[in-house]
Amino acid sequence: MWVYDELYSCPLVVILGSFTHRGHTGWVTLPLLNYRVALLRKNGEWRVVSNIDWERGYVRSMEACRSIAGEAVEGFNVELDLAVHTSFYGGIGSYILGETGLRPLSIDIVNTRVFKFYFKPREGDPRKPPEGNIGDWLLLQAALREGWVKPVAETCRALGSIRDGVCVVEADIGDIAIATSMIQLDGWLRVTPDNSPLRHVVAVERIS
Repeated sequence: MWVYDELYSCPLVVILGSFTHRGHTGWVTLPLLNYRVALLRKNGEWRVVSNIDWERGYVRSMEACRSIAGEAVEGFNVELDLAVHTSFYGGIGSYILGETGLRPLSIDIVNTRVFKFYFKPREGDPRKPPEGNIGDWLLLQAALREGWVKPVAETCRALGSIRDGVCVVEADIGDIAIATSMIQLDGWLRVTPDNSPLRHVVAVERIS
């Protein structure tokens, strides 16, 4: 058994969309609980454990986790900064690029009892996520928090599309589907939003 001194567990972060308000650019993100990268450290040596099997998602989660763990990551980009911030806070969040860098605008816990989520990964480079009105994004966040079904459908028509009664948002590394009941969709993965902040465990010892 490999006994580690420290562990970082980071979710896969999906960039749902973007907005511009009074000259400021912002993004809306969603972390996925059941797709993660874990970094385990022992005496300065790192080991990686992950269940993300497509490259773009793995690279994003790995770079975010390494950055959080204090490891140097080449270059800097908004995608990485969004993944780091979202991992720290958890929940669906909107972030805005201000004078002092990227900062949270609104963070909400997702009501997973009312809403069910599905993810269809996209191969290749990330695409530009849909740009929407800041009011629509904030209303979507509030509706997902409170379990309001009608506002989710209304905002989804502006930010994405409704397909057979299911809200679909074409996010940067794949499509996110939001439903009010369990559904079967070919090629889609059942996912759960991660409402908790980053998992960080230290000084773990094996108990015999």
